Amino acid sequence: MPSSSDLTPAPLYLELEPSADAAAQIDHLFVFRDTGALSNRDSGRFATDLFTLSVTRCHDGDEGARVSLAPPRPGFTRRRSSFCGIVAGLGLSARPERLPGTEALAPLTLVLGRVRQGDDGLPSLVAALDDLARGLSFAAPPQTFSDRTERRRARADTGVSRRRLAATRRFRQLLGDLACNTRPLSNLALDAGYYDQSHMSASCRAFAGKPPGALRSQAAPRVFGPSLQDARLKDRLRLVIMDDCKE
Repeated sequence: MPSSSDLTPAPLYLELEPSADAAAQIDHLFVFRDTGALSNRDSGRFATDLFTLSVTRCHDGDEGARVSLAPPRPGFTRRRSSFCGIVAGLGLSARPERLPGTEALAPLTLVLGRVRQGDDGLPSLVAALDDLARGLSFAAPPQTFSDRTERRRARADTGVSRRRLAATRRFRQLLGDLACNTRPLSNLALDAGYYDQSHMSASCRAFAGKPPGALRSQAAPRVFGPSLQDARLKDRLRLVIMDDCKE
């Protein structure tokens, strides 16, 4: 774990739209880099209805990276310990037919090490994630079933009910709106499908452990330096969360 004297870049969560040629099941690309500021002990993890295909490099001395596929999480959970390292990957609406092989991870491992120390490698990391996305294949979508069967299949695939999935997707939409919209919270609540602002606030506390005002201030849009000024990447930028207070 880096010491406080290490010259490490600011903690970062970055989310981008997938490339135009990506499979429909790929929802977004993400990069998360931290030394405990964003993922400190007892902080929360968002619930999500997506599978997370991630590639993690935790320490500078690691020769390789670890790939994992996490199923959707039904609720808000607290972290047992802080995360120190960098993880990048894809948010998927369906489970891929197979995980990528080790040969596909070599370019990712190299560029993860670079981004662990600075932002100059971010465009290369996005390109590596795009290559990873292009290599994924998914089973054909299932045929139409009865409403009861669809409910049962949704719970079997994600571990939660369709109602819970709808609530999670509504919250994810709100999170993007909070980062990109300066309209009153009451208007955003209605746009996202909540009954009123109180309903939205309760949802934010349930999913993220914070009120919507705090989420808006943390996820406020900002200029992200020269590393992502390429228009092809700026147009794909969905969300940036940073914490300039280094440990």
